[in-house]
Amino acid sequence: MLNRHHNNLLKHPHFGHTITNDSYGHQLHPLSLHAPVVHVKATIIKVFPDRERSGAMHQHFDVKINELISIKGADASLVDKNSETFVAIRYGDNLGLPEPINGITEGQEIELQGEYIDHNHAYPTEDNREKYPVIHFTHRPVGFVVYQGKEYQ
Repeated sequence: MLNRHHNNLLKHPHFGHTITNDSYGHQLHPLSLHAPVVHVKATIIKVFPDRERSGAMHQHFDVKINELISIKGADASLVDKNSETFVAIRYGDNLGLPEPINGITEGQEIELQGEYIDHNHAYPTEDNREKYPVIHFTHRPVGFVVYQGKEYQ
């Protein structure tokens, strides 16, 4: 079990990506990858078609992070603001958002909170072939999305 006294970033035993150096209750959630939690403001730069993955629908898009508001469980230097970041928003079941976020458009600003998987440990997917860093778990109990003045949890 991780606790706040760990000084080094650790690696997830199964997935290999960086895990938080602090423990949070959300890590008991089945969707948690035990990664640090980031809160960012970003610009949407590419939108992909919605996809079914892991038994639920997902909205996928790439963003450019403009501002790192906060990070829990790691040092701010982990977040690569010079790289595109891949975002996955789960919806349509009792684990994610109840419905998709309407009108996600390239060039628009978005605010996100979720788990952050750095580029060294991101895994390739159909929409993230470049293995950009990933923000996922953008729903309760950890994350949220603010888009066009509306908050989604």
